[in-house]
Amino acid sequence: MSTEEQRLVRALGLRDLTFLLIAAILNLNSVPVAASAGPSAIGLWILGFLFFFIPQGIAVLELSHRYPQEGGIYNWTKTAFGNMHAFVSGWCYWTNNIFYVPTLLFYLVGFAAFIGGDATAGIGNNTYWMAGISLFLLWSLTGLNILGLGVGKWVQSFGSMGAFLTTTIILGVGILSIGLHGMANAMPLQSLVPNLGQWTTWTIFGVVCLNYVGLELGAIMGDEIHEPRRNIPRAALLAGIFSVTMYVLATFALQTTVPVEEIGLIDGILQGVKHALSDLNMLWLLAPIALLMSLNAAGNASAWLAGAARIPFVIGIDRYLPQALGRIHRRYHTPHIALTVQSAASSLFIIINSIGSSVSEMYLILLQITIILQLIPYLYMFVALIRIRSGTSANGTTDGFFRSTWLCYGAGAVGFAVTAAGVFFAFLPASAVSDVWGFVLKIVLGVFSFLIPAFVIFRHNARKIGAAPAITPQQAEATVE
Repeated sequence: MSTEEQRLVRALGLRDLTFLLIAAILNLNSVPVAASAGPSAIGLWILGFLFFFIPQGIAVLELSHRYPQEGGIYNWTKTAFGNMHAFVSGWCYWTNNIFYVPTLLFYLVGFAAFIGGDATAGIGNNTYWMAGISLFLLWSLTGLNILGLGVGKWVQSFGSMGAFLTTTIILGVGILSIGLHGMANAMPLQSLVPNLGQWTTWTIFGVVCLNYVGLELGAIMGDEIHEPRRNIPRAALLAGIFSVTMYVLATFALQTTVPVEEIGLIDGILQGVKHALSDLNMLWLLAPIALLMSLNAAGNASAWLAGAARIPFVIGIDRYLPQALGRIHRRYHTPHIALTVQSAASSLFIIINSIGSSVSEMYLILLQITIILQLIPYLYMFVALIRIRSGTSANGTTDGFFRSTWLCYGAGAVGFAVTAAGVFFAFLPASAVSDVWGFVLKIVLGVFSFLIPAFVIFRHNARKIGAAPAITPQQAEATVE
């Protein structure tokens, strides 16, 4: 088999990568959770942008410029701290998406239920319908991504456009609603300032941070991007500015139409739009908006499904997970086994959590566990930024993106502190639940049931492969099927 046939294909240009990052970052589905904090949610979006998103951007630009290869955050952690920490970071990044992708699919089904009007309205409240349709969508997206990023990128592109059109329409609806009935929630200037003395505020801030992750996704696909050193920074800048603006506008639009105490977790945006459209005699717009939001959720799910699967693919090449995960499809040049295994794990989780849980509780548990597992690799990334920039890491390089070392140090320190706070408060429920301690126990057990196997698997495989150095995707002759 020729070397050319064994390599990944560079299928993403600047436009494709920008749309992919927007699809990954801009998750309108989580806006209702943030909006439940009241008008201060807008302040939380701004704080998250200043103290998490900007440090994240600095870290991604600096590290992806130095190490643009496939694997991104996994390779950065390996360079700074070695194989064990890289495995834990990569494992958390991968397994969190086993939870996260199903939450996006739940959103998608919930939004799609509005498309058919009264005939499909009950689907979003039926756990088994939600689970069944989610499984169908999961494997459909998996099939498209196995066909290649050249195919899968269109799902992300349509998802990004769906988010833009949705935000534009609901903002217009919100403005019309204000003119007719006034604001659903009073928004004096002082109400925009978050009350940082309440733990619930910090819990919701963790959700905000989760919605700002994703800039590193492009770097994870480094070997599948045209001119990664040039295109990753440009795409990150464009996607970041666009996403932050859309989050603030969508939150404002939702709060103009629905009282805070009535905002639903899963269908909150459509709930507000439906109420406003009813008053404006424009209910015919609900189905198109629901379709656009479904596209946004599909693009979001596809982006994370594709990106996260590259982590076990690279770890499989390093042999700390089964080598089969590092195989590339003979025809489509994609990590098909890694994609299939990830979707199988998500399917199992959807099935297990559909038994004996309400849709709302199932969603909240998924969301909190996702936040914790997603943010653990960010803890590694921010410390790796400091360590690599200081030149104390193995295989370091002086070829940085930023001239100022102290800028990187500051970004690493601030990003780490905010991320650590997000992890801590993610163990607490963001809203009232019937059994708080039971809820927390489920989250603790869920997190550690994934962390403990990480150390066990690494130690087992490390003994098998000995001290052999890890190899990169470029050096590996992956088995092709």
